[in-house]
Amino acid sequence: MTFLDNLSPEDLLVLTNAIAVSLSKNKTADEINVIGNFIVGIGCLMLTIASQEQYLTILQEQYKQKNNANNKTTPEDDTIIG
Repeated sequence: MTFLDNLSPEDLLVLTNAIAVSLSKNKTADEINVIGNFIVGIGCLMLTIASQEQYLTILQEQYKQKNNANNKTTPEDDTIIG
């Protein structure tokens, strides 16, 4: 999605507007509602997926930090040095 990553917020707004107008052109209100609800449904599912990915990433980072904290040894703990 490199082209979306390079858009400013204003450009993204204009693009979104153009897509909405284009998809709505020559459609009845019922058809526009169906298309809109379909897109909203996709968006909700994508947000759920992203949220779960972020949650799992946080859990992995916490697990790594906990293991790193448990595996730290001081010179007194080292049987060779101390």
